Amino acid sequence: MKRRSCYELEVNSDRSENVRYSYTDIPIGFFNGHHSRYPNGSVPAHWHEDIELFVPNEGEVIYNINGKIVKVSPGEGLLVNSRRIHFSYTEDMRDCYYNLLIFHPMVLCISKEIEQQVVQPIIGSSFDYVLLQKGTEWHENILHWFSVIKQRQVDNRLPKSFAPMEFSIWKENCDKSVKPAVVGLVNLIWSELAGNIIPDEKPHTECNQLTSMKEMLAFIDKHYAEKITLEDIASAGFVSKRTCGNLFERFLFISPMKFLNEYRLKRSIELLKSTDMTVTEIALACGFSGASYYAEAFRRETGKSPSQYRAEQT
Repeated sequence: MKRRSCYELEVNSDRSENVRYSYTDIPIGFFNGHHSRYPNGSVPAHWHEDIELFVPNEGEVIYNINGKIVKVSPGEGLLVNSRRIHFSYTEDMRDCYYNLLIFHPMVLCISKEIEQQVVQPIIGSSFDYVLLQKGTEWHENILHWFSVIKQRQVDNRLPKSFAPMEFSIWKENCDKSVKPAVVGLVNLIWSELAGNIIPDEKPHTECNQLTSMKEMLAFIDKHYAEKITLEDIASAGFVSKRTCGNLFERFLFISPMKFLNEYRLKRSIELLKSTDMTVTEIALACGFSGASYYAEAFRRETGKSPSQYRAEQT
C-alpha cells in the first residue's frame, strides 16, 4: 500500500479529480489533509466518480455540493454522492484538519443484482449528500465504520522493537489483513446508506445542467490565459449567457467572470510559489491585461501584493 502523509487535490481540465487510492489494486483511498494547503483555505471545485466521506478532526468546514451549502463540524461527517460538483472552504481563513475516505462504486458492485438494485439507483438519483450527525443511529453507524477504517489505516503503528526484516514481514501481513477488512467496512457504510435513503430518478434537466457546467469549467481551465468573454464560456456549455450565469450562481455561488478572475489568481499563486517568473510575466501568463491590474486584483483577494506574497513563501 502506498501511504501519503497529506492529501493533495489534482484536478483535470474538465474539473474531474485525478483520484489517487491507497492501494494499487483496490479503488479505495484513506487520507488526512488540512485546508491551509490550498490558496485562501479553499479546495477548488471538482467532481469524481467516487463516493467521498469527509470527517473533520479539528475546525469547521463549509461544503458546496451542487450549489447546496452545508457546514461540517468535528464529531460530524459528510458523505458526498458520485459525480457531484463540490468544493469546500473555511470561515475567516481558519484551518481544518480532516480525514477523507474515497471509494469507487465498483467496490460495492459484487454482483450485477446488487449493482442494479442497491448502487446505481442511489448514484443516479437526486441524492447529493448526507450530513452525518450524532443522535441518528444509522449516521452513527457510518461514523463508527469510518473510525474503524481510520484505526486500521492510520493508527496501526510498528512496534519499536521490530528489526528491518521483521518490519517487512509485519507490513506484508498487515496489508493482507487490512485490505479485505477495509473493503468489508466500505460495504457496511453503503449498506447503511442504501437502507435509509429512498432513491428517485434524477431529473434529466439536472443531468444536462451538470454536463454544461463541467464543459464550461473545462473551457476555463484550458483558456484562462487567453482573453475570453461570458459568451465564450456559455458557448462551451451550449447554453445562453443568462443560463450560464444562472448555472454558475446555482452550483458555485459566483458569477462566471468572477470565477474566471479567481481561477486566474489561483493559477498565478502557483507560479509565484514555484517559478522565478516576474510579476508581469505571471500576470500575462494567467490572462490579466497587465501587471498593475493583476496586482490590484491580487491585493483585493489576499490583502497583499504579489511580491509580498512571494516573499512570505521563502
